[in-house]
Parts: sequence; C-alpha cells; structure tokens
Amino acid sequence: MKVPYLVSANTRQAYTTSGLMGLSAGEATRKIVAEDFEWDDGFTPAPLSYFAALALSRIFHRINPLHKILQKEVNMLMDLYPADIPLKYSVPFIKDDQYWKRSYATKYPSRLEIGVKFWKGKFLSAVLQDYLEYANPDVFIEEDAVELASLVSPYIYELGLNQLQIARQPLPPIPNDTTVEDTCPFSVIKVFDHIPLEPVLMKLYNLEEISLVFGLNGINEKYLTRYFEFSMGDCESLCRGMEDLRNLRIFRINRSNLDCSKVKVILQYLVKMESIEELDFNHCKIGDYGMKALGGFILIHKNVKRVRIANNRFKEVGVQGIAYALQMKPAAPIELLDFSLNPLSVECATMFAAAFVRCKEKPQTLIVNSCGFYGASAEKMAGILSLNRGLTRLDMAANDLSGDAEKTLISALEKNKVVQRVDLRRTHISEKTQSKVDELLERNKNLLGLEREPSDEIPPLYLNEPEYLIWEYNPNNPDYIPGRYPPREMEV
Repeated sequence: MKVPYLVSANTRQAYTTSGLMGLSAGEATRKIVAEDFEWDDGFTPAPLSYFAALALSRIFHRINPLHKILQKEVNMLMDLYPADIPLKYSVPFIKDDQYWKRSYATKYPSRLEIGVKFWKGKFLSAVLQDYLEYANPDVFIEEDAVELASLVSPYIYELGLNQLQIARQPLPPIPNDTTVEDTCPFSVIKVFDHIPLEPVLMKLYNLEEISLVFGLNGINEKYLTRYFEFSMGDCESLCRGMEDLRNLRIFRINRSNLDCSKVKVILQYLVKMESIEELDFNHCKIGDYGMKALGGFILIHKNVKRVRIANNRFKEVGVQGIAYALQMKPAAPIELLDFSLNPLSVECATMFAAAFVRCKEKPQTLIVNSCGFYGASAEKMAGILSLNRGLTRLDMAANDLSGDAEKTLISALEKNKVVQRVDLRRTHISEKTQSKVDELLERNKNLLGLEREPSDEIPPLYLNEPEYLIWEYNPNNPDYIPGRYPPREMEV
C-alpha cells in the first residue's frame, strides 16, 4: 500500500512503457507487467481484510483499531479513512503523515505547498489559521478557541494569520426629541479591537514563528479605513500571549497600521525573550520614534540576527538610532538589515557610512533596494565598501548609481576583498562597470579560505589614527565620501 508514496508519481511516469512501445512485438506478448501496480484492479476480488478495513474506516469515532492490528492493515486504513474525521478523534491517534497530507489536499485544494516535511503540523496550523481568521470578535467564544489550541498545540511550530476580523462599529443613538444627545456619526468612539489572541497563544507552547496581518482580504468596494486599524488592547493581548513562548524565533507583523507607540509596546515584551532571532515589520507605519525604540532593542538584545523594516515612515532620526545601536559593543549579532523602499536622504547615507566604517563584524547583509539614492547619497553608499570588512552582501537595486558613484563603487570594490555579492539591477550603471564589478566579485570568491595580509584589512592611513577616522565620518559632516581621503598637512 505504501509503494505510491515511496516511489513518486513522477518517477513512475518517467519509467512507464510508452504506448508505442507497448504495441511492439516484444512487449505485447508480456503477461507479467512488473511496473504496473494496478494490474489486478477489476480482475480479482478484494480480500476480506479490505472490506473489514472499509467498515472500520466509517466508525473511527467509535472504534479505534490502530493499536490492535498489524502495520499492513494500519497502512490500508490510512488510505481509507475520510479526511473529515473530527479532530478530537484523529489528532491524538493518527500519526501517519500521508493521511494528513491527503487531508490537507482535500480541505485546501487551492493551496500549493512545496517542501513540507511535517504534514500533520501543516494541516493543523491551517485549521487553526482558518478558525482565527474568520472568527467574529462580537460573538467570539474563548472556550472553543482554547480547546482547539490545546488540541493542536503539540504539533504546531508556526502560525500565520493573513487577516483578522474587526469588531462591529457601534451606531450613533437614535434621535429623541425629549433629550439632548450627540447623534453625530463622527462622535461615536472608534472601535478597532479584534479577537483576543492571548488565550490562544498561551496554549501554543511549541511556536517558533508568528506572522500577523491586521486587516481584511477581498473587501473590494466595501473598503473602510478602520478595517486595517488595531488598538493598543490588541497589542497588549498579543504580547501577553507570547510571554511564555520559549522557542519563538521569528516575529512578523506586515501590511498593518503598526505605528511608533504600538511597536514600542511590542518591543518591550519581546526584549525579554532571548530566543528571538528575526523581527519583520515590513510595510507598516513605523516612524522615527519607533525606530529609536528598535535601535534600543538591538542594543539590549543578545540574539536578534535579522531585522526587516522595509517600506516604513522613518527618516534621519530613525536611521541614527539604528546606526548608533550597530556601533555599540556588546550588542545584538545582527546579520541582516533590510531598509528597502524607505526614501533615505544624504544625511541618512552619511549616518550609514559613519556606522559601517566602525562596524567590522556586523551586519553581513545590507539591503537598501529602492531607497532613492542618487548623486552624493549613492556615492556614499557605494563607498561604504572601501573601509567596511564585515559586509558580504550589499543590495542596492533600483537606485541611481550613474556618474561618480560608479567610479566610487569600482574603487571601493578594488580595496574590499570580502564582499561576495552586490545587487546592481536597475541602477543605471554601464555594461563596462557591471563587467568590472563581476570580475572583482569573482576575485573575492576565489579568495575564500585564503589567508591575507593584515594590511589588506585596514588602509595604512587609519592604523593608528582613530580620531581622524571619527572626524571624517561624523554624521554631522556629510562632505566626505568613504574612500576619498582629504589632503592633509604635515605637522611641524
């Protein structure tokens, strides 16, 4: 019964005898076709064990025979059990992953998943996700949600919610001639509460990844701004539910109205969780105040490695907060920073340059795609590579690096023998520059694992002059480009 699972359908199709070959003289007379697993369908009656298994498959909620029968009969039952067995019966007893894969394909035929290793967890996570995404907060029964979460908690390692229903907005009071009341619709208190996530998350003790979107899908012409708002109460409920999640590594809130005050509340809770390795706040509304809080988080936390804050609303003050945290020691071992889709000025580029000149180990990846760099700001970002020896990947796609920035980039790459990848798509550079960049990156890849002279790590000019380095790349001094050294006069 397990042959179709051990030998994939693609393999069997590849080795199946073609129709033309099957009609040949040598193949047509064959009586035994070893590669045909369904050769006896319709010819021989099924054994009595099959009919017994068929009968048992219909009453699993009353009789559970899995611990009393042989493994070959168990395999047969796994193919016969319907996908709609109530979870309170199937979850504790059915361990066969193929059954859960079939259940997932039956219940969610439109969802395509690749590379899933644990189908039981995937199916139960999807069931809990559907329950929470469509739960009406006005009639939410907390006991039912807790019961479902307790049932599936041992098998769920990630939870993603692509939408959350919002509470019904109260209507203004009906006008009454005898009393004086404010019946204006704009005077009614706005309600942005969703279902409380605290009781559900408290039960999911194995969670390693949480992804949330506070909004609604498919509303079309029924769009209202309040559908994408959420309250401080929602944040506090979420944070209280995560307090005891000791294995949580990845936390995401995307495409939501996450502003500075809300992100500060979330970070105050997350900073106590040492297991956090990735924060993802892409496509939100975090400003300078929230970015300073995030910088403080990076400064205090010991394990966070990846921070993604693409498409937010911060400016120079927010970048300065992150740049300051990166330079402090000890601080989080940041490996990746994603600032994509944030319009950054020359001052922001100067702060980046000042921070990355001092940072020798972190981060290894900087992503600043489509940040509006051009002219002096683009030249500064390209010049980072002249003195930084920690970056192995720099993504600057969809910025304008034409002109002097091209020369600075080539000059910086000639000195930097560590960086392995530079993304320069849609940066308006010439083919000659791109060819030279590819040549220098190939040189760096060939140098992997080879010992280099210490003089290659830091230019000789800066070996004993840290105060000169700080003066040149001070964030308040945007006149210099990394790698371009101003003339100096000899001291008398």
